[in-house]
Amino acid sequence: MPVKLFVGGLSFTTTNESLRGAFERFGAVTAATVMTDRATGRSRGFGFVEMATPEEAERAISNLNNTSLDGRMIRVDKATPRGSAPPPRPGSRPGGPPRPSAPGSPPGGGFDPRAAGGGWPPRGGGGRGQGRPARRRPGDDADRRPPSPRRKPGGERRAGDKGRRSEDGFRW
Repeated sequence: MPVKLFVGGLSFTTTNESLRGAFERFGAVTAATVMTDRATGRSRGFGFVEMATPEEAERAISNLNNTSLDGRMIRVDKATPRGSAPPPRPGSRPGGPPRPSAPGSPPGGGFDPRAAGGGWPPRGGGGRGQGRPARRRPGDDADRRPPSPRRKPGGERRAGDKGRRSEDGFRW
């Protein structure tokens, strides 16, 4: 009975033929496919190989897992049917190691509504219409944008700007 293997971390230059050639050294390969993007035709970085027997599949896994193929380190595992992968571990995130937790936050780095004063939204608002933006201190002009060309260098408005009071005190 054929055994399907998942091969991850493939180079974008790896072809079906080069993938088949790498696995044929360890037994009969019934199929080798590099998955490609439908729109661009470019490799998606993973593929599947079908080996003829479970023994050949185990030999290929043990010899090719964490080795280099076309300049990239590949990962070889037995393929799992779509949708039957085990659920992610608590505190893990897709594509990498768990995020570090801030002191006093729950394990795994999530939001804990029971935590006093911590979590989301950040203090001072963050939601719609809540809080005020941080006030600038004098001397914090290093990250400030250059003045608008409509304003005079001192910050005063020109006489023709809207919102300026006329001599008799009315706005127009």
